[in-house]
Amino acid sequence: MDFERDYILRMIQMMGDFMRRVAEKLDDIERGRMLDAESRRLCGVPFHTGEALDTQSLTELLPPVPRFMMSELLYVKAETDTGLPYGGADALRLKALRLLASLHGEARLCDLRAARLLTLKEAVYPLLSPGDLMDCARFFAQAERYDAMEDALFQARGALTGEARAAASAEGAALLRRAAKAPEAALALCGMGGQELREAARELETDIT
Repeated sequence: MDFERDYILRMIQMMGDFMRRVAEKLDDIERGRMLDAESRRLCGVPFHTGEALDTQSLTELLPPVPRFMMSELLYVKAETDTGLPYGGADALRLKALRLLASLHGEARLCDLRAARLLTLKEAVYPLLSPGDLMDCARFFAQAERYDAMEDALFQARGALTGEARAAASAEGAALLRRAAKAPEAALALCGMGGQELREAARELETDIT
């Protein structure tokens, strides 16, 4: 595994402290210098690279840990830079979401950063593609946030047609059925029940049969 729980917790605390320091700066140029220095240290690339490249290119360029840190830094800029043009903050949030959601195979990270992904999803929902929503669903599944997973699955299905809709429905039904077998304690934490998840799976399966 690239991620260990203690490492993720340290990084989350560190980025929280860093965001507070950046927010205290009155000069956006100084904020930019701080972001660039952290990007070079944590991601191995200038921060401008994270801003300029599309998500696919960044995913190919950055291994999982630097990709996670780039997502964090993009979020910091979106929340602290007062000089962004109209729509600029949401563009950064969208890229931060895509980089974070691309790490849906990292169970420990998903568990500890599900709340951040949910915040980003709510902030930029109108900008999300069906693929983005499916990645969010996969992330929430790993985090055992089955309520958020179900929402993302049905949102993705609603934006698709034809074979793509059927494929998303099939994957979603499988995720829901797997979630229905989770321990009762995990289901209770997200306010879901096994029967409810199985019924949602059957609803999605109406697209398949």
